[in-house]
Amino acid sequence: MDSRLIAHRGEPLHWPENSLRGFRAVLEAGAAYVETDVHITADRIPVLCHGDSLLRITGQDVPVTETTLADILALPASHPERFGDRFASDRIATLSEFASLLAEWPKACAFLEIKSASIRAFGVGSAVDVMLEASVGVRTQCIPISFEYAALRYLRTNTGPPVGWVLPEWNDATHRLADALGPEYLFVNRRCVPGPTEPLWPGPWRWVVYTANRKSDINRLLRRGFDLVETDNISRAMRELQEHR
Repeated sequence: MDSRLIAHRGEPLHWPENSLRGFRAVLEAGAAYVETDVHITADRIPVLCHGDSLLRITGQDVPVTETTLADILALPASHPERFGDRFASDRIATLSEFASLLAEWPKACAFLEIKSASIRAFGVGSAVDVMLEASVGVRTQCIPISFEYAALRYLRTNTGPPVGWVLPEWNDATHRLADALGPEYLFVNRRCVPGPTEPLWPGPWRWVVYTANRKSDINRLLRRGFDLVETDNISRAMRELQEHR
């Protein structure tokens, strides 16, 4: 395992993003951390999906929060634009199915991003609670993250697990909010990272940056002070970092 890398949505360069097939592949390859996205269906089932719509992964412009799980499961989740019909038998995974898979690797951890559209559709408490319930069997292996500050405050107040805030911006206002929340992880888009002369904010958190796929970029970000780097190609990145040591 390389504890500096996170498998971003599994390994979407080789498998449909957020698929059980992709997550199994990276866990078998030795990933210590994975990251996935959680949306809530119309019948309150948390599923693994990044976009508010299923267009990219299924080819159908279907809003997750307005569609039942049964109707979602009728659609192939094969990312046809990238993979054609190679994964036509795949379906959107539920968070419960993902939790069962993660339990097979008790030393691995998963970052679960609660998506903003589902929080807007169902409210902070409901969206967070159904996610926690679906992942209860692997609670100690899961770290909820979100752009939505209110969701993390709710988690802090009601359950107290480690949390990660995905910074919407890098500025003084978000710095103050981070200090007030004190999350265990701070996530930032690499495009928002300031120049090397400006230090990363000190605090109780570990810094996570997304997304880097080239060895040179990953090494530069690690030297910059980031603790963890999200990548779309973790199998190759693990090999390259091992060779670099």
